[in-house]
Amino acid sequence: MTVVTNSYFVFRDERVLARKERAALLPFSGRQWSFLKPLAESILPIGKVPGGQGFAVEMANGFEIGDEFEWLSLRGLVGMLDDEMFNIWGRAAQLLHWQKNHRFCGRCGEMTQLHEREQARKCPACSSAYYPRISPCIIVLVTRGEELLLARSPRFPEGMYSTLAGFVEVGEPLERTVQREIAEEVSIQVRNIRYFASQPWPFPDQLMLGFFAEYDAGEIQIDGEEISDADWYHHRSLPIIPSEGTIAGRMIRRYIEQLKVCRS
Repeated sequence: MTVVTNSYFVFRDERVLARKERAALLPFSGRQWSFLKPLAESILPIGKVPGGQGFAVEMANGFEIGDEFEWLSLRGLVGMLDDEMFNIWGRAAQLLHWQKNHRFCGRCGEMTQLHEREQARKCPACSSAYYPRISPCIIVLVTRGEELLLARSPRFPEGMYSTLAGFVEVGEPLERTVQREIAEEVSIQVRNIRYFASQPWPFPDQLMLGFFAEYDAGEIQIDGEEISDADWYHHRSLPIIPSEGTIAGRMIRRYIEQLKVCRS
C-alpha cells in the first residue's frame, strides 16, 4: 500500500528553510513538521507533489532557527535542484507571494478568503475572485552565424552576460514581443523567430518563454537603462554566462552544440 505523506515547503520573507545536513533540499514532514507547525503564520495548499500533498508555509517573523537549519535564497537554488523539485519550490513561493498581495479585495476593500474548491481567493462581500497571477516574459537568443548577441543588465553579477528578455504586453503576440523588446533594448531587427522551451521563474511570478532569432538588420545601440552593455560574441570566446539551470544558459549551450554538429 502506498503511504501518502504531506510535505511542507517552508519560507520566511521569500527565503527557504533547509536542513544543513541534507545533500538535497527537501520539504518537511512528520516529527520535524510537528515542531514547526505552531510557529507557522500561514499554511497554503499547493496541490499534489511526489509522495502526497504539498503545502506552502510562511513562518512568523519571530521564528528562530536552530544550528541544524539555515535560510537559503530560492534564486540561489537555480541549477542545484532538478527541474521538478525546483518548480515545486517555485510554485510554493509564487502562491505565498500571491496570497500576501491579495489579502484584500481590489474592488471593495473587504478581506478575502481562500476559495473552497479552487486555487483562488474570493471576496465574501462582492464575490470577486483572485487567481494566482502569471506574468509571461520572452527570453531570446539572437544569433548571427557563429556569433551570439549577449547583453548585461546593471543587476547582473560582475562580468555576467545573458540573452535579451522582456515582458509580454496586453494584446501582443509573442513574436511581436520578441521583435519589440530587441528593437527597444539594442536597436536591431530580427527574423526567423523559433520557439525553444519555457521555464517557470518564481521571481516573483514569471513564466519565461524562450526563443531563438536570427539577426536581420541594424547596429547595436543599447537603451542605457535595462541594458548596460551588449555585443556580439563568437561561441568560442564567451563571457560569463548563466548556468545550465536557467533557460538562457540552456539556449546558449544548445545553439553551440548545434554549431558543432553542423561543422562535423
